[in-house]
Amino acid sequence: MSWPDLPTVAAVASLTEALQALGSVTVPTVMSLAEATGEPSRTWRDCHSLVTVSGSFNPLHWAHLELLACGVETVSADAGAFILSPNTIDKARPLGMDLSDRAWTMQSTLDWAGHHDSRLNRATLSGLLVSHGLYVDQARALRHACTNLHETGLWFVVGFDKILQIFDPRYYTDRTSSLDTLFDMAGFLVAPRDEATPADLADLLNLPQNLPYATRIRPIELPATFATVASTGIRTRATLGTTLSDDVPPPVASMIKTRRCY
Repeated sequence: MSWPDLPTVAAVASLTEALQALGSVTVPTVMSLAEATGEPSRTWRDCHSLVTVSGSFNPLHWAHLELLACGVETVSADAGAFILSPNTIDKARPLGMDLSDRAWTMQSTLDWAGHHDSRLNRATLSGLLVSHGLYVDQARALRHACTNLHETGLWFVVGFDKILQIFDPRYYTDRTSSLDTLFDMAGFLVAPRDEATPADLADLLNLPQNLPYATRIRPIELPATFATVASTGIRTRATLGTTLSDDVPPPVASMIKTRRCY
């Protein structure tokens, strides 16, 4: 299936139904956009190394795509994915692009990128919907779905601000047990964010409480222009009628223009 920039009415209905169903399940579950819209393809489930970028994608922007491409290239993954959950952690549901349209832009952007970015054209690229927002639950769902994943084959790409959050003890009743479980299933590729540098990441990992997990975390290089990109600023520019070609990939720009999301 070639993914157009805009979904049909039937596709929107299918995505909405899938997102609602995923929002109410208790067992971590994942499905692809293709599966949710009646175009099943199990190719992504057969991967051995999977790099993912999880977000709310309101909207999906160039930095998201750069994170995925850098991650796939860094670990030579045979699959890459954007992940959207109806139960995103620590993010209020902002007004703007509908959840089903955000889901659609994941796959339409990946389809476009597979033809325009040499770092991604050999990887299986999928937009994935997952029931839960926590990384540990997403890792469980992905491990269950992708039975061929290598022991160290699952990676989440995050910014430095997110790895700080992952190590923050306020999020856990039993930090050690929770982190042991998480890092047994997945590793993290960490990109610079704002003023943070690779040296800051090294300092964080050298703390005694974080050192046991250091081998499962790797820095990735990201052009400095992407380090401060945020969806909030893009939404603001969109409301002012600013051209967004420098902010978002073409399929996302098409969605924003047609839907008048912001």
